[in-house]
Amino acid sequence: MILSDEIRNFQVSSPLPAEKIKTSREYVVLAILKYSFPERFTNLHKAEAPDLQDVKSNLGIEVTSAFSPRDEQISGESIKYSYAKTEEEREKCLRIIHNCGGTRDDITTGYPVSTADSDKAQVIDAFSKKLKKVDQYHEQFQHIGLAIIIDIPLFFFYDYEWGKWLDEINGDRFDFVAIIHWSGVDIYDFHTRNYLTKRINREDMDALKRLARMAAEGMIKDDNPVWQ
Repeated sequence: MILSDEIRNFQVSSPLPAEKIKTSREYVVLAILKYSFPERFTNLHKAEAPDLQDVKSNLGIEVTSAFSPRDEQISGESIKYSYAKTEEEREKCLRIIHNCGGTRDDITTGYPVSTADSDKAQVIDAFSKKLKKVDQYHEQFQHIGLAIIIDIPLFFFYDYEWGKWLDEINGDRFDFVAIIHWSGVDIYDFHTRNYLTKRINREDMDALKRLARMAAEGMIKDDNPVWQ
């Protein structure tokens, strides 16, 4: 995947409309998977139910997030703060962020401190909710994966036991799970019990998120060479 200067230098001038957030997250996963493991996900493309599909490999991937409602609200208000036009609007955003236990300055957003246990709980909850849909996806595809976005540092990645405790509730339904986090992606295969890891530098991660934003807004089409 070649991230052009157009993508790297794309300037975001307003918050993403709420109705496009889900689509943007699906494109984030698509971009990160293709960037990280190009041979495995060459033919993967954006679709619906499941969200990402590779017909040639008989593969479908559902996308979800593991953000807590509190962190979702902090993130949303932080974005509004970035594009606020008046001091009154910024102060309103700050009040909501602070009430949720977060912080915000002109550069960074701070979230309430997470722990290994809280990170695990969020991922397990997101995983469990999607288990209900696996059977219907298997009517279309032989192989089904789940991608979970949790865009914060993950303490439990220091201990590579996370695949095992997801395995306990999977019941041979998902073939693999991909965790998309602040510094890259980690994939656990439920059949082989092997892990794949890809770390992405901040500059490229920002560019991949810009690509997803541009795709969600229709500025970059699904047949654009960048997806190859």
